[in-house]
Amino acid sequence: MTREADVDVKEYIRELLPPREAIFLQMEEEARERIVPIVEPEVGHFLYWLALTNNSKRVLEVGTAIGYSTLWLAKAVLPRGGHITTMEINGPRAETARKYFQQAGVIDRIELIFGDARELLYELVGPYDFIFLDAAKGKYVEFLEKCIEMLVPGGILVAEDVFMKGMVISGEVDKRRNKTAVARLRNYLQMVREHPQLETVLLPLGDGIAISTKK
Repeated sequence: MTREADVDVKEYIRELLPPREAIFLQMEEEARERIVPIVEPEVGHFLYWLALTNNSKRVLEVGTAIGYSTLWLAKAVLPRGGHITTMEINGPRAETARKYFQQAGVIDRIELIFGDARELLYELVGPYDFIFLDAAKGKYVEFLEKCIEMLVPGGILVAEDVFMKGMVISGEVDKRRNKTAVARLRNYLQMVREHPQLETVLLPLGDGIAISTKK
């Protein structure tokens, strides 16, 4: 499929999405203006669907940004009495996320932890039945075993942006500093495919999603 066809498919899928609540549209606009990386709307809707169909109640998100993906997960998890723990290293983004959680009326059921996941993650014990990895791409390998440890059998681990703008597939790196991240993402994908405790599929949604379930 050509790059142009990829764009057409992406736009077609997006046009078929159910109408999004005003808060999501507001967050999308703010993310564009401030150049904050958030998941695409179709990825957000997929996260919602996945958490909903898996009957997820205890969710961990590594990488909050302004809380866009968090609120998609909240749509599935919170109405059934669930809880979300999310962590963010960027102070202004964490404060923006809190603002949106307050606006959405869910701030009391979302625990937002400010700090570095390289430290915070290892202070958590879980268990969780849904973990969403959307942090520094070069850290996915480092976080994998801890995520598996905290995940319940049948739980889901989703890693976002695993194609890294196509560089993981093509091997053509746009900047020298991305070379290590690309190599580590390739390593991550190999690890989750071969890990004895996981079953994994890759989807070409957004910038690539790896979905693993714990046996």
